[in-house]
Amino acid sequence: MNEHAQALREKSLWRPTAALLRSLVGGAALTLTAVTLGRPDLLVLGAPLVLIAVWSLVTRPNGDPSPRTSLAHRSLREGEATTWHTGLTAVPGMEQAVVAVEVGRWVKAAPASGIRVHTLPADTTTADAAIRLDIGLQSRRWGRREVGYGLVAATSAWGAFRFGPHEFAPRTLWTLPLPAIFDAKAPTPSPNGLVGLNRSRRAGDGSEFANIRAFQPGDRLRRIHWPLSLRAGELYVTSTWADQDSHVMLLVDAQNDLGDSGGLGRDASSLDVTVRATAAMAEHYLHRGDRVGLRVFGALNVARLPAMAGRSHLRRVLDTLASIEAGTDRRSNPAKVAGDLTAGTLVVVLSPLASPDALTHAVTLARRGLSVIIIDTLPDRVDDQEDARTQLAWRIRRLERERDIRRVQEAGIPTVPWRGPGSLDQVLRDLGRRSSAARMARR
Repeated sequence: MNEHAQALREKSLWRPTAALLRSLVGGAALTLTAVTLGRPDLLVLGAPLVLIAVWSLVTRPNGDPSPRTSLAHRSLREGEATTWHTGLTAVPGMEQAVVAVEVGRWVKAAPASGIRVHTLPADTTTADAAIRLDIGLQSRRWGRREVGYGLVAATSAWGAFRFGPHEFAPRTLWTLPLPAIFDAKAPTPSPNGLVGLNRSRRAGDGSEFANIRAFQPGDRLRRIHWPLSLRAGELYVTSTWADQDSHVMLLVDAQNDLGDSGGLGRDASSLDVTVRATAAMAEHYLHRGDRVGLRVFGALNVARLPAMAGRSHLRRVLDTLASIEAGTDRRSNPAKVAGDLTAGTLVVVLSPLASPDALTHAVTLARRGLSVIIIDTLPDRVDDQEDARTQLAWRIRRLERERDIRRVQEAGIPTVPWRGPGSLDQVLRDLGRRSSAARMARR
């Protein structure tokens, strides 16, 4: 038993309520007045109160309910639900148990009030029986949530004695972002690994047909093209392009969270769009066999994930995204972000482009010879404001953003808005043609 449960048991006592005190004092006063003044009508009013008070004292609950709390799941996806369990032990004389859980902004409870009441049947066979008061909790937005803070109480018959209310500690619920819908049919520009679905520039074992050529020592027998071999009288084999994987680095801008977030299915803030788009891209490329890394600037205590492959790595990416708290770190070091990135890495910068830091990172990475794409995650309706001054400020800021984006595009860094499936197809094809073209070497 933990220290919280032990402290709760030590101070758990049934205490008389104000109703019992009023019944005792009021009933005794009315009965005494009736006997003193010879008023039978007052005796009719006071006698039931005295009887109820005496009966409540005789049947006072014996023992503590020993409340226990637990959360069914510690992590879930946006829109998924879990259950907050509150358990009590029924003791003789207890009639009703109540639990009330505080519901946060992005958490929906069932029932909506967050209050659950359980009334015990009027018999004595329920002593020491387990009572469960369950409340459903649905998380509507990604991130770290403290859920379950609330009170638990129990009452005896006629509300004469009350247990609690006692507070119980909240639990941490991690809500992983629900990836947006994303698909990219264009291959990444510079695959350099040994596995994956991207077509290489060299021939090798793969799934994409290259040509038919004469048999050479070392060719596999299953590659023999029998129709042509029989017609020509010598062996011919089919050759393929090698399949390779790519190194995709997702760079997330968490310096600002613009717009109002309504949770899943409602208006999304810029950070909502950024996080869900990042999750969608990570899921897409990891399912293709590519290596995906993640780096976040603008937020403290966020892990830097190296480029790795596999389905288990997707969970690490989602856990990292769920730990982001916008604007907790205003320091930005492009050299540190570039760090150990090697040639051939595809860097995707996801940012609302509200500050120049994201553009600075992109330009710094592009000058190192990396393929860089900027995805603009600013929501379309972020500037729908009722205040005229705020609208004017947003118009000015959008003009500044358009100027900065033009300068970055002139430097050869494509910038596209996030539109879900197909957002990167055209720019990936352009980068592929650019990477295969001849380049002028610097001296």
